[in-house]
Amino acid sequence: MIVSVKRCVLAARSCQIFWPLILLTCAVLFLLHNLFNNEISLQITSQKRSGVKISIDNEIITPIAPEFLQVDIQSQTPIGEYLWNHLLEGTKEFIPDRATYKGNKVVDDLNFTFQSGDAEILISPNSNVVLVIDGSSQLNQKKEELLLKNMLLFHPPKSLFLVILGDNACSNNKWIVRYLSSNGGPISATFMVRSSFLADENEVYQWPLGVATHRDFPLFWADEIDILSPRPFICNYFGTNPVRNATQDVIPQLVKELKLENSCYLKMSSKTAFSTIESLGEYIQVVSDSDLSLCPAAENGSPETHCIYEAFSLGSVPVVEDVTTSCGRDSLFLLKKHKAPFILVKSLENELRDVIANENRMNLQEKIARRATVVNWYADFRHRMTRQFYRVIHSKVNL
Repeated sequence: MIVSVKRCVLAARSCQIFWPLILLTCAVLFLLHNLFNNEISLQITSQKRSGVKISIDNEIITPIAPEFLQVDIQSQTPIGEYLWNHLLEGTKEFIPDRATYKGNKVVDDLNFTFQSGDAEILISPNSNVVLVIDGSSQLNQKKEELLLKNMLLFHPPKSLFLVILGDNACSNNKWIVRYLSSNGGPISATFMVRSSFLADENEVYQWPLGVATHRDFPLFWADEIDILSPRPFICNYFGTNPVRNATQDVIPQLVKELKLENSCYLKMSSKTAFSTIESLGEYIQVVSDSDLSLCPAAENGSPETHCIYEAFSLGSVPVVEDVTTSCGRDSLFLLKKHKAPFILVKSLENELRDVIANENRMNLQEKIARRATVVNWYADFRHRMTRQFYRVIHSKVNL
């Protein structure tokens, strides 16, 4: 535009006859030039005021990134590994000189860091803390409350959230009540496993037990699971010797009575189901090869066990005893609320025969469809728990 105005002036000087007309044209071009520049200037000023960076060269308009909120997850128990690895799908690395695992993940405007191990808890300045603790026994409860008190005394965070493994005798978890924000305490929200009598889904949220991360059970993606091939076992059961509850004692007898020795994989061990890498591999393979996984109540009487989540992740349907505990609310409430595709029985001893009979009536296509439902449901369940965790942290964090 500037070049065109200059050419007009030169042309006017060289042509005496048409110079009035040429000068008029130059004036019009000059006015248009100024008007165009002013419009661009106003656009840029407007965009700067709205906090948006733009390019005039038709590039994508990108908003300026908001400031991240720092959230430090400090884990003192394996359920922290389930939160980090399986729900948040974060990665971590081992720091040998501190005997600590550390990780980092940014989600939207939340910057999560993760630390687990025996090292001293380190809190970033002006950070918000998620403390993951084990309150499954009275001894653990005293230890964790001391840890909490020391944190509040020496390194008070901006906001504090608790993820706690509750016990089956719910009275042992009442100690956290006085620390809740509704009672003037520092805890903004609590995610509680098992001990659901406190859960109001407003300040205390019932939380899943998850897989046995303390035995390194890995995260499986839904598309990694073979749902199409015939599975050699109708069911599987991994138990311990000596047996520690009545149901675990009766399952081997039931398998023999129902003549399922060749169609149900049964293993009784003096150790845990998979205490070594080799036995972990065997366990995963067997569950992957079984359409049903028998999951009786745990030694402490809770019907929610690691077996349930491990079966879901491998496309095997957990058969779960729907027993009541002293905690008031149903211990399987969270799974029922999300319509988990498990088989609930009042007693494996009395109902296993019917469960097996129903299983034998299903054809391969029906089983394939069910396996797809199971693995997809579990993937969706993990994501729903993750979204709830993000939502609660984001809504209750102190800015």
